[in-house]
Amino acid sequence: MRRMKLIQRLCFYLLTVSVCFNAAAQNTVVNEVLPYKDIDGYIIIRANVGGTEGDFLLDSRGKVAVTESAAAGRGMKADNKTNNYPREGFQVLGNATAIGFFLGNTVYQKDIQTRVLKENALLTRLKVDGVINFSAFTNVVVTLNTKAKTITLSTPYKPAYMKLVNRDDAEQSYNDGLMIQTTINGKPVKAVVDFYENEPLLLSANDAKLVNPGNATSATVKVAGVSVNNVKVAKGNAPCTIVGKSILNKGVISFDIGRNKYYFQSFNQGEETTAPAVNKEVVTFIPGKVNPIDRTYFLKNVYDYKTNKQWKTIGDKPVVIDFWATWCGPCMKMMPVMEELAAKYKDRINFYKVNVDKEGELRQVFEANAIPLIIFGSLNNGSTKEIGADTKEKVEARILELLK
Repeated sequence: MRRMKLIQRLCFYLLTVSVCFNAAAQNTVVNEVLPYKDIDGYIIIRANVGGTEGDFLLDSRGKVAVTESAAAGRGMKADNKTNNYPREGFQVLGNATAIGFFLGNTVYQKDIQTRVLKENALLTRLKVDGVINFSAFTNVVVTLNTKAKTITLSTPYKPAYMKLVNRDDAEQSYNDGLMIQTTINGKPVKAVVDFYENEPLLLSANDAKLVNPGNATSATVKVAGVSVNNVKVAKGNAPCTIVGKSILNKGVISFDIGRNKYYFQSFNQGEETTAPAVNKEVVTFIPGKVNPIDRTYFLKNVYDYKTNKQWKTIGDKPVVIDFWATWCGPCMKMMPVMEELAAKYKDRINFYKVNVDKEGELRQVFEANAIPLIIFGSLNNGSTKEIGADTKEKVEARILELLK
């Protein structure tokens, strides 16, 4: 009986901890505001795909894709399985996997499936590494503000300034892309959002019947329940009605892909009205810590592998570099051990860590495909590797050899 009560108390305690943890996690609100570039009306966002950062075209009807040259630079190989692409003028050379996908500090995936595209006139003119569509944002709410030229990434819900009354249905269709519910002259119409189309509203042949033939260039249009005035209507031959990118000039729009919802409201209702400053992350070395570093810092302060084929440590101390990833259990287990060793050998060795998902070039150069991997770089005797370094004793033994 006594044992049963102890078990019940333990279960209650674990349940309470779990509930508290989940509640805390759900109450974590993120609203990351990033600038985007507008080139001839096309939305260009900055993203890290396959370990290398670059410019990508945001396309509501496209796919996640990289150009042939961008794939080669990232060490991605197409499987030569050609398939259709939703846009005309795009040739798919095959499929590939990009190791690591980051957008700002909010969107992250361990890997993402991509198409590999042959270069075409549009991608070359825009000088982009590829295309990103909304299937990459199933875990965040994406808000576009064309007045401020910003994209906001929010979790777990929409930004507070987007009102619930300005909400309607949306869905990410595999073939058609992003689709939203609208009303035209009081009738519900499901429309495809198309950031290539300049016309605010391009009616399909079927939906064109909703417009009075005597006044065929205008209609009473509502987007997420909000009346949009002075909308020109064009008639097209597409199977679906299209909402063009110029509708974005009339208000702020949020897409909650995971919940199949979207929001739309006029400007200046509490949203950001100016683009945020672009703050580049500055790497600052702290003695006694395992310092996160990127490719630029590595080449300048650790080892310039582009100039020297053989390892040559830069500086006056040996280095220990931990190649890791957030999804790697042994890596995360070793992190406090590495911090302990960094503090112990503070004045004798510089400790660094490289996220292999973010730093694709470093991952390729040092063949860090199996992690944890630790490189021990001496001042005069080259470097050694330890793959699967998972104990303090193993790492410290290498450190002592490094200091001989």
